[in-house]
Amino acid sequence: MRVLNRPLAFILAAAVIAVCVVVIAEVIGFFVHSSPLLVHWTTWYHWARATRWDALVVRVWSAILIAVGAAILVAELKPRRVTRLPLHPLHDATDAAVTRRGLSGMLRTAATGVDGVSSATVKVRRRRARVTATSAARGRAAAEAHTEPVTQAARARLDQLSLRYPPRLKVHVLPRGR
Repeated sequence: MRVLNRPLAFILAAAVIAVCVVVIAEVIGFFVHSSPLLVHWTTWYHWARATRWDALVVRVWSAILIAVGAAILVAELKPRRVTRLPLHPLHDATDAAVTRRGLSGMLRTAATGVDGVSSATVKVRRRRARVTATSAARGRAAAEAHTEPVTQAARARLDQLSLRYPPRLKVHVLPRGR
């Protein structure tokens, strides 16, 4: 929802500014005894004076606005996706964290630093990190031989970071494709 908040806030602010300009123009026009300038509000005024609060149209619009407001509230109350993994601080006044993307890059570098591994893809979640490395060798047995060194390199990198809640590490090494 964070990606959607900024454009919606801009649209809402632009709409509020536009309504304010129209209201100011209409108030000035009303005080100089001119007819409605931009919006023919007198018909809305007469309709509102003739319509009771318990009319069907008022109830329907109230229900629509309540439903839209409740949907926006539920969407905003949903917890955001965790993008930062906290580190053990050196001092109490320090708050340190690493992003999931940063941790992914560090684990990728650690995995490709192992001899015989040509590439790696890493997916980091809140509780789990999955490393899928590609061996430079073509055989399945040669690829499986790289599983332990890649696991050790990635585990050593996680230990160096001293994450407060380190993710479970899962390593899978594939043989080189044709």
